[in-house]
Amino acid sequence: MRTKFLMIVFAVSSFLVSCKKEKEETVIENKNVNKFFSVELEAAASKADNFALYFSEDNTVDFKGTNAVWSGIKGGNQFETLTFALSEERIPTHIRLDFGLKADQDSVVVKNVKVSYYGNDYQFKGSDFFQYFIQDKQFSTKIDVAKGTITFLKKDGTYKTPYYYPTQATIDNIKKITTAK
Repeated sequence: MRTKFLMIVFAVSSFLVSCKKEKEETVIENKNVNKFFSVELEAAASKADNFALYFSEDNTVDFKGTNAVWSGIKGGNQFETLTFALSEERIPTHIRLDFGLKADQDSVVVKNVKVSYYGNDYQFKGSDFFQYFIQDKQFSTKIDVAKGTITFLKKDGTYKTPYYYPTQATIDNIKKITTAK
């Protein structure tokens, strides 16, 4: 009789402990989910500079200065991760990336881009950049597929801030991650 009682107590205790562990793990998983739209850009620049993410929320490419998030890059050709995080209530439909303001910038190399919202994300290598953003021939670029990078260069000895509008693939992916449950 006593053996049965001890086995029942042990079984109930094991059940309660395992439920408690499961509940704790769920809380930990939810802590890491960003509750806002963000873009992480892994890039390197020859000189310190500021990059921007412009966004619109009205299904247009009408990008205004009030809808921009800036992030600084240290320079020195070392890869850094820049994060452009919008406030929780802002959900863009379109984004534009601007790579620096400095006229004396030599080059900017993009290795990876990750777009995320509430744990949903998509990402791509720098070498796939023009699948997600419209190529503009006024800016000089070099793609290195082996390294998975795109380099924005001076054109005719002058560096002009390269900025890129979204392709339909970017628009569709933003919609997908911001409406997924």
